[in-house]
Amino acid sequence: MNFSYWEKEYLISPSDYLIVGMGLVGLQTAINLKEKHPKAIVTVVDRHGWGLGASTRNAGFGCFANISEILDDLKYDTQENVYETISKRYQGLIKLREKFGDLQMDYQTKGSIEIFTNNNKHELHEAIDSLQGINAILSRELNLERVFTYKSKCSLPGVIGTIHNEHEGQLNTGKMYRTIYSYALGLNINLIGGLEVLDWNDENEITINTRQKIQLKTKNLILCTNAFTSNLVDEDISPCRGQVIVSEPMENIPIKGLYHYDNGYYYWRDIDNRILLGGARNYDSVGETTNKIETSDVIISELKRFMEEQITSKPVSIEYQWSGIMGMGKSKQKKPIIKKIEPHVFLAARLGGMGVALSASVSEEIIKLME
Repeated sequence: MNFSYWEKEYLISPSDYLIVGMGLVGLQTAINLKEKHPKAIVTVVDRHGWGLGASTRNAGFGCFANISEILDDLKYDTQENVYETISKRYQGLIKLREKFGDLQMDYQTKGSIEIFTNNNKHELHEAIDSLQGINAILSRELNLERVFTYKSKCSLPGVIGTIHNEHEGQLNTGKMYRTIYSYALGLNINLIGGLEVLDWNDENEITINTRQKIQLKTKNLILCTNAFTSNLVDEDISPCRGQVIVSEPMENIPIKGLYHYDNGYYYWRDIDNRILLGGARNYDSVGETTNKIETSDVIISELKRFMEEQITSKPVSIEYQWSGIMGMGKSKQKKPIIKKIEPHVFLAARLGGMGVALSASVSEEIIKLME
């Protein structure tokens, strides 16, 4: 291809910083770099037109912890790592809201409720036994007086107990992404969709090769590819697909706020007088360990069953269904990977299904590492 003068000089000209991945972490990393170095040329590329993996396909949860997930995480990682990651999520949500605004993202602090039924009665007893100790640790880590509260009553069918977190919220994923994307454009950051990075050569400057046979040059390369990182480097990151369904509008919606069940594998919320329900990945964990952005009939059927039996107690028509790809640790560890992998090549990935909460913290931390 012969490039025009404008393309070569202004669209694919050498960058001071080139970020791969136009999701929440990639965009915020670019924004922070440009604000810190206003004269620097900052470019973000993505193989799609926008951050398609999870950043525009998540459920819009502004959450940072539920108690049964904490107890499960402690089986696979150290207490220090588990609570440090929770702190990053909580602080990340604060930073995200302060920078981009609750109104712009339609952020609402409605709180969250984790439900327990006879099917996981033992987890409720374990959670109640651990409640005081976990609250004490989170009080020190987050400076919150009490994060979790036990309540025995719930209007949903078959629920024998609930644990509430009044500090969590929900947002409009589309508005959030559009706000951050527009913010980046306003700083004259180059946003280029439709370029899939294959590899790079690092000599005097880094030369990036793309599937489209367009070469890009940069002084610094930052990989913010989360679930798709294994396509470029070998790290403890596994792609995990998450399915989401949204019901038809309802006159009397039976829930308000965020809900979790089964160690957070099922999660749902209200949105525009509808119910949004996601998860059930553990129902077919092998099939959902994939980077294919497709829906699964097995999981969608299970989610519909769960919605009708556990939430609405009546048949419901589903109007939307989709999937997103999260970056999880193969070792089941959830602490984000933020590291230098070559002299001028950096990685910020493995958000563990908490990209909304972690993105602001991770994007700040990778820049500190580059200093």
